[in-house]
Amino acid sequence: MKYLFPVCALLSVACTGIFDGQTHSDQSGANPSPNKPTPNGSAGTGPTNPTPTAVAPGDPFKVRNTEPELVPFEMRLRRIASALGVKVDNPMFADMNKNSLKLGDYDYANGALPDGSWNANRIAAWLNALKPVCNSPEMRAKYPALPENLPTLIRAAWGHVPSAEDTADFQNAITAVNADPAVTYESTCMAVFTAAEFVYR
Repeated sequence: MKYLFPVCALLSVACTGIFDGQTHSDQSGANPSPNKPTPNGSAGTGPTNPTPTAVAPGDPFKVRNTEPELVPFEMRLRRIASALGVKVDNPMFADMNKNSLKLGDYDYANGALPDGSWNANRIAAWLNALKPVCNSPEMRAKYPALPENLPTLIRAAWGHVPSAEDTADFQNAITAVNADPAVTYESTCMAVFTAAEFVYR
């Protein structure tokens, strides 16, 4: 598991899987193949014709060789609005809309193309844009207690009932930190809307 930013220090599940599925091509130079010529021109000592491993039909394990695709900005906005039972033009989304291009939105008329990368700057901007959402009266009315209402929030945000492992990860992080209730509420909200389950498709 890989966690980023203060909110993830409190609720580490927030960023679980953020970089899952990414390739690590930079490692190829550090670990050359056995048959790759060495600097002095000699070949490695590994087998020249390794036997491929047979994969049985219907094997359940699949390797993802592409980077995860970030959910478009407008879709993320609609999902949050749906989870809170509000319209997308609600004032709580003012900062989010103002910084939409920083959050991966596009504007072809001004040369801004869609950007599906999920880097440190974008994560930080997304967390800042979530603050008004997580502290809004509508959020408090819909989910008055977090983490108590966490399963309901996850179901509404992620589109499925959370697994026991999902809930346990949140609870363990909260118990370990023992933060102020207001901080716990805000951080739990942010964690749900920053999780890979929410931002990736």
